[in-house]
Amino acid sequence: MAEQDETDRDKLLAHQTVLARFGELVLRSDDLQEILQDACRLVAEGLGTGLAKVLELQRDGRTLLVRAGVGWRPGIVGAVMIRPEEDSGATYALRTGEPVISPDTEREDRFAIPGFVREHGVRSLANVVILGPDSGPPYGVLEVDRRSLGPFSAQDIAFLRTYANMLSAAVGRFRASEELRRRADDNARLLRELQHRVKNNLQVIVGLVQVQLRRSEHEETRRALRSVGQRVGALRLLHDKLYMGGEVDRVDLGAYLTELAGTLLRFHDDEDARIRLVLEVKKLVVSPDQAAPLGLIVNEFVTNSLKHAFRGAVGTIGLTLEPRKGGATRLTLWDDGRGLPVEPGGGTGMRIIEALARQLSASVEWNTTGGARLTLTVRPHGAGAPSQA
Repeated sequence: MAEQDETDRDKLLAHQTVLARFGELVLRSDDLQEILQDACRLVAEGLGTGLAKVLELQRDGRTLLVRAGVGWRPGIVGAVMIRPEEDSGATYALRTGEPVISPDTEREDRFAIPGFVREHGVRSLANVVILGPDSGPPYGVLEVDRRSLGPFSAQDIAFLRTYANMLSAAVGRFRASEELRRRADDNARLLRELQHRVKNNLQVIVGLVQVQLRRSEHEETRRALRSVGQRVGALRLLHDKLYMGGEVDRVDLGAYLTELAGTLLRFHDDEDARIRLVLEVKKLVVSPDQAAPLGLIVNEFVTNSLKHAFRGAVGTIGLTLEPRKGGATRLTLWDDGRGLPVEPGGGTGMRIIEALARQLSASVEWNTTGGARLTLTVRPHGAGAPSQA
């Protein structure tokens, strides 16, 4: 019994790690094919199956295309179709709307096993439906296959359903973007609709992360999930600002960063800590493309300061935002704690900050005298350049 409990804990940890990594991937990538492909890779790693695929339902509402997958020979992904007359496990799942498990494909009598699946030596498989956005038709099916016999556990299926729901949210965001591009003549209304959908999708991801956080018994996984939740929360706050302000192409950066830093401080784990926030912020209007990475940079710096900077429960974190000559913007973040534990670029938070700064083509300056200080200078480039309101 003790060994079984340990196995279940290890499996739960693997599942939660995959969900955390996938949540970060969705935030980082704007390429749907990359997300689907990496989703297959992560789920195959998390369940130890070696084989996984996303089957996309085609326009006829019956045929499935192997849109993404890992472990399959060349010529399968992006090319192979499963016709409705083949009556596979995936079509069976679409028909019933429920997960479909086949613990032994050689004894399966409910549906046929596609030839390419048999060619790869698959002996057991599981299918879950990827729901369509806005209560529309299903996007398709997530299938995991393995070359060994044995059922998938209830815990495995619960994980796959959560994972498929996150995939559905990602697909919904990209479908909204495609619709926006196709109907550019109605640009203003569709932009507001896109912001509303993105906001809802971010709320879905936050909710899923919170569910997994409550279930997790492992502190390492809880830390990873909290980090994902905070990053998604930073983006959700930005979309709230855009949606409530009625403008989808400009945001008050000063107000956004002020609210974000204050929120992070209020939700700091240690309620007895006396951490003071010092703000010197000018009103600057920028595009969401600039506000999003700057918000994530503030999230990383403030979160790392709260976790690591202060030996006791007293300290100060500062944020300064000001316009510079030539239309540039300077963002300075600092704390009076113990300074950086490693050279800039060495820790995860620093690497994320450096990557986001490169995305903005911003200059970065670190200083460890009397604490930690980060100065970013973002120079104007085209329509996204900031303006002082």
